[in-house]
Amino acid sequence: MDLPALDLTRFSDSQPLNAVGEKYLVFFLGEEFYAVASKTVAEAAASLVVTILPNAPDWLLGIANLRGKVISVVNLPAILQKENLIPAAKPKFIILRSQVFEAGVAFAANRISEIVALPEEQIQLNSDGKSPHIFGKAVHKSQTLNLIDTEKLLASLRIN
Repeated sequence: MDLPALDLTRFSDSQPLNAVGEKYLVFFLGEEFYAVASKTVAEAAASLVVTILPNAPDWLLGIANLRGKVISVVNLPAILQKENLIPAAKPKFIILRSQVFEAGVAFAANRISEIVALPEEQIQLNSDGKSPHIFGKAVHKSQTLNLIDTEKLLASLRIN
């Protein structure tokens, strides 16, 4: 069964075409804004059928079949230590591509918002060490975006 992929071009890019900076896909986890570099996003899917695995770690929700390829579906709130977030009734799935790993990894977001370009000077690097997966923050439309380092995130996914 082919699942519909979301066309990322339909999300508004609020900056003009000549905007400077790396592009990020903005999404919600609960009421908080997060963003991942758009170059690390393979696609977004409207739905995935997730098969739960027995005895899997808390951060692994299960696996899914994405057009004949098995991908891991991770519990991003658990990884970010935000376990108290209420999952969306109809989550959207963001599928990441990695330079290190061949297999796809997906996570659920409550809602996908938009794609924004963030100049380097707009990003405040995270130095508190509380969340190793958040490399920085940026303010966009008076909202704070938590910027996720996807390579660190993917590298931290180990089954012991």
